[in-house]
Amino acid sequence: MTNTIKYSLAALGLVILLFLYNRSSQNVHTYEGQKIYTGDNEDIYRIVLTENDKEVELVKLDTTWSLTQADSFTVKENQLQKIFDRLLKVEKEILITSKKEKWEKFGVDDSLGRHITAYDQNDKELLHYIFGNSGSDWQHNYIRKNNSSDVYRTNDNVYFLLNTNISYWGQKPPDPKPQEETEE
Repeated sequence: MTNTIKYSLAALGLVILLFLYNRSSQNVHTYEGQKIYTGDNEDIYRIVLTENDKEVELVKLDTTWSLTQADSFTVKENQLQKIFDRLLKVEKEILITSKKEKWEKFGVDDSLGRHITAYDQNDKELLHYIFGNSGSDWQHNYIRKNNSSDVYRTNDNVYFLLNTNISYWGQKPPDPKPQEETEE
């Protein structure tokens, strides 16, 4: 073997070692998010969404969901499914602050934030989170667990799913079609 080949193989080996070292050091800095709800969706029997003085309450009886504020409305199944598919699967990614003084900046204080509270069949609270939206980051929200001072950034923007308008969650059922009278 010539010296040129030896030096080339040594340089290639050094580059491979540096690549492997760099890759392993970067893996240390990856962070896996933590879901806000790890329980079974079937355990949830009541969901309350609040913002300021507005509130929407969704209640499950057997397998049917209903709105307590509007008995004549039927729940939009696609909107309800978004709670289970997206909202309850959102992850807390990065701890932003633990200072109560900063809650207002991230919109997660009790008066500015949007609350979601879920209950089980026995009316035991399964979760209660406050979501905030600072306006500068449209891909993420901020989240704080009730009775906790820690504010986290979420991995997804789900703020719009915490809508407290009845018409967002329900719709009037279609009018029954009158049956034509048949002559005998």
